[in-house]
Amino acid sequence: MDSNQLKRRRSSSANPSSSFPPSVKKPRTSVANPSNFDASSSQGSSQATAHLSSDIQALGSASQVPMWVFAHPSEPSSPSPITGGSTDIHVDRAIYERRGQFQVAPNYQSQRSTDQPNFGNMASMSPTFLGMGRVTDMGVGGVDPATSANTALAETQSFPDAYLKPFKDFNQAITTLTKIHPYARMALGMLVAISRMFVVQQTRDERVSSLLDTVRKVYEFLTEETTLKEMSGKRETFAKVALMTSGAVQFIKNYSATVDFWKRSGKDIEYEARDVSIAYTEALDDLMQQYRRHEDRGVQVDAFRVLGELDLDGFVRARGVGVNWTKRCLDGTRTEILTDIIDWIYDTAENVPCILWLHGQAGKGKSAIAHTIALWFKSIGGVGSCFCFSRDWQAEHLEEQLIRTVSWDLAERDPAFRRALADAVAKDDALKTTSDIVLQWKRLISEPLHQISGHIVGNVLVVVDALDESGAEPSRRHLLSVLASSQTAELPRNVRILVTSRTLPDIEHVLNAAQHVRSTSLDDVSTGLSERDVRLYIMKKVGHLRGVGPAVVHAISQKAEGLFEWARLACEFVNPGAVKNVSVKERVDNVMNLRSGGRLLDAMYRAILEDSIPKDGTMLTRFRSVMQQVMSALEPLHLNTLNKMRSHFPDKEDHYDIVAILECMAPLLGGITDRSSPVRPLHASFYDFLMDRSRSGVYFIDTSDGKDLAFGTLQILQNQEHSTPSLLLQSILGPAFAKDSI
Repeated sequence: MDSNQLKRRRSSSANPSSSFPPSVKKPRTSVANPSNFDASSSQGSSQATAHLSSDIQALGSASQVPMWVFAHPSEPSSPSPITGGSTDIHVDRAIYERRGQFQVAPNYQSQRSTDQPNFGNMASMSPTFLGMGRVTDMGVGGVDPATSANTALAETQSFPDAYLKPFKDFNQAITTLTKIHPYARMALGMLVAISRMFVVQQTRDERVSSLLDTVRKVYEFLTEETTLKEMSGKRETFAKVALMTSGAVQFIKNYSATVDFWKRSGKDIEYEARDVSIAYTEALDDLMQQYRRHEDRGVQVDAFRVLGELDLDGFVRARGVGVNWTKRCLDGTRTEILTDIIDWIYDTAENVPCILWLHGQAGKGKSAIAHTIALWFKSIGGVGSCFCFSRDWQAEHLEEQLIRTVSWDLAERDPAFRRALADAVAKDDALKTTSDIVLQWKRLISEPLHQISGHIVGNVLVVVDALDESGAEPSRRHLLSVLASSQTAELPRNVRILVTSRTLPDIEHVLNAAQHVRSTSLDDVSTGLSERDVRLYIMKKVGHLRGVGPAVVHAISQKAEGLFEWARLACEFVNPGAVKNVSVKERVDNVMNLRSGGRLLDAMYRAILEDSIPKDGTMLTRFRSVMQQVMSALEPLHLNTLNKMRSHFPDKEDHYDIVAILECMAPLLGGITDRSSPVRPLHASFYDFLMDRSRSGVYFIDTSDGKDLAFGTLQILQNQEHSTPSLLLQSILGPAFAKDSI
């Protein structure tokens, strides 16, 4: 598979609303993109064994095998109790209702020993926590009334045991695992979910049944002793196997609807089906070979999704609020909490809370954990969305756009949800713009998910990061109400919502009162685990510097008190490039002399500001003026825009290059080193510090007076220096002002 072939396939799938692949024939191969993911390590154990019921083991000739598809557990059915490790598992199945298709449904029952995290207790992190218990019963879940149940049952009993054996062997093999890297654990959870999606489809189609054979070969490969033994060390390739396997199964599950779409589009169905099947087969074969040869080519493959029509013209959604690769956890850190969240995602127990609220004080690393989980889940082919609030975008009223954005993301990841969303929007065009959060949740999330229950491959994961930064309490009142509602509690069983925030009173009051919300505090993580992770981070960042040995790293990590943001700033402060003619030892001594306890971050902010901005004189006056300009804009602006605006300020003494003021603020502000990004705080607590006079003292910034900002903006508009004046006004002064002024 050469790079030109990869590029051609990538370009052919650039339009998400068109079918893949196009009707023009071309070489078949996989899609590749540069990628890199961090991960850390964990453990797990189980003594469970696996077996299948006698009903399935007495299957007949392979010559009569119909095409297989898969379905995911989401609806309740009769549980069949088993035990395994420290957890009892049950998985429910929904009926696959499409032209005589029905499922043979394994049922599991489980009850977690505790609903709370047990950080540091590695014995509790067993494979059964992921729903990896023993395979026990498999029974017919139901029959589409439009077809003959007897005929369908006869088809089921024609399956030879050989078709089930790879999946059965895989579920048996995973019970022996003891040490699983969290990233590999995420991929393993997806593969376990797929292995249990046994559904029979009467349609026989050689083009797609050959792809099922490939999926079976993948599970034969997964049961090889060396495969599972080495999956933590080869987690990048293992995750790609999970991604392509989930994509292949998603294509098989949606095959009937895809054929209908190809017919409407005038496509060559035979070619299209064979092309996608061959592409997946080649990609999976290649990945298995890479795995066996201990290769990792450093590229990220992508699934070949066939997405149907979806008219979302005018669909108001937020942009730039998704997952951020740079915010992920450092490799080797946050092992226990990452493992616990992954186990919660895949836990198949009946009463598992569908929402996990991760909270704690500022700087604890909540966002890093959220972004890591979202990145890993996306990289294995999971159907999900990540939405990040930010206090410097509050004027955009992101809370009104969250649900539409999430529904858009899910539609880009799953064809079945895409069809359900298209149907909802076609029936009510007002859903594209309404600010009614309750209505959005019902029509764009809840109803579509129920409509396609059992059709999604694996779980659905929605990550909502920094909910506390959505704005004042009234801004999130309706959103909190939706999250705590019975409608959310009754979402399909494979749906998970991860919410992160500081422990603000309104959020705590609503979420703690909901039984379907599990609360996990990073403040409760043991001091030993927090210090270990911070120490790993500091060693990675400054351990190589002369004069910074293990003793210094240990001392700084203890000083951090578990605050990753403080540790990051301390590393920036110690860096010899921060200030000229000052030794690393002197910088370390300055850090160690900072006040401990209380507002630890405030002490670090003051140290950085005092190091670069004198407490009196012209520099301090200019700092206040520039930061007032930066913080008064209702959305972040780029340096060049800020400079142009300042050149129109009424007082000529304010006409200076703000780069000279802000270049020393790179540890605290984004958009300084990277000029392609707007100027914004790297952590929300910095703006909180500056806007509180009791905390920031002489560095206090008063944002109540914005007359210079308004004057400069209007001067730019008067001189017609901006191609879209209304957008400029809105971004600086707010939507209401812009509407009245243009």
